[in-house]
Amino acid sequence: MKRLLALICVLCCLTGCAGAEKKEWTEEEWESVVMALASDEAEPVPEKWRASFLSGWLPAAEKGFINVLLISSDAPDIDQNFGRADAILVCRIDLWTGETRLLSLPEDALVTLPEAPEPIALRYVNCFGGAGLTARCVNDALHLGVSHFCAVNIEAFIAIVDALGGVTMELTEGEAEALGLAKGAQRLTGEQALRYVKLRRTGDGSTRVRALLSAVLRETTAGGSVKQVLGLADLLLPCVDTNLTTDDIVDLIFALFGQNHPISFDAMGLAAADGGLNADLAAQSREFLYGGK
Repeated sequence: MKRLLALICVLCCLTGCAGAEKKEWTEEEWESVVMALASDEAEPVPEKWRASFLSGWLPAAEKGFINVLLISSDAPDIDQNFGRADAILVCRIDLWTGETRLLSLPEDALVTLPEAPEPIALRYVNCFGGAGLTARCVNDALHLGVSHFCAVNIEAFIAIVDALGGVTMELTEGEAEALGLAKGAQRLTGEQALRYVKLRRTGDGSTRVRALLSAVLRETTAGGSVKQVLGLADLLLPCVDTNLTTDDIVDLIFALFGQNHPISFDAMGLAAADGGLNADLAAQSREFLYGGK
């Protein structure tokens, strides 16, 4: 037992050293990464330069609640989730009442990454260390307690939306014309939903991704039995990158479906005028998510 405790202590020390180590970039290396981030490269940050995500970077789960960062990214393979984030939301779920709050974060807000020589857009953090590192940066910038993450790539929306039997979206005239559909509320298939979020040049693409994520959450919890939802979870889990455990998912399902009152989805978007996530936005986000606690 003493040997085991000693080994654990050594591993903890080594882990702490690894977390404290800082990557030193040359000017040429950083310029090449900045250019790649602005390109269409699938994984713009080379593997040797990515930050190692350590589970200890995220706080312990809050009793009675699950605070999870939701990300959609352009990663071609969700098992290698180092693409740019298209949408970033903080979801707080009360496991006793099922109340759910969604906080939408500005993907282009500048944040400080210890490994980077200058501030970078929040949407690029995922390229350096995946969804876990993004959650850490969000916690640092807004003083939140996000303990979990769940990332999905855009292509996985086809499987998700089709598994739900489609999703209803309110289309603008421009969106409807681009999709070959009528303006207003339309039931989209998975393929149509994918085309919808990829309409980058007919408005704000990130707003569409956030709208679709919210709609999928609504559709998922709008009806059906717990057994049906468990079956849906089995189908979707291979499509996501998450640190949610099976027990976490079961807790979520019973929280969302075990209540007699409708689920309340409140969404607030943050916009940083100075380009960053400042103290005022941090206070607003905590007030919204935690109710001033």
